[in-house]
Amino acid sequence: MWLETQWHRSQLPQRDRLIYVEALAVAPWNRRLLENPPYLQGVGRTLLLWARQRSLELGYGGRVGLHALPGSEGFYRRNQMAEYGPDSDKEGLIYFEYSLIRG
Repeated sequence: MWLETQWHRSQLPQRDRLIYVEALAVAPWNRRLLENPPYLQGVGRTLLLWARQRSLELGYGGRVGLHALPGSEGFYRRNQMAEYGPDSDKEGLIYFEYSLIRG
């Protein structure tokens, strides 16, 4: 996983600071499409939760944003990330974001 922690802001009108996931990938033997059942399960979800925890540590309230490759959109939907549609600045990739964690 490759994270950017300083320069990105939410694409929502509030423009809050967030962790931006530049890239997230798991090994092929952990992808259900290639290996069923996967050798290890939950690796991608664990990485997302780690990014969310890091966002909390930095004072960003758990906000995490990313643009999903077409084959991974379902994964982010299943992990309850809000979907905000295609982004013309990112070749039409769909933007997903975890919002503020309310305590």
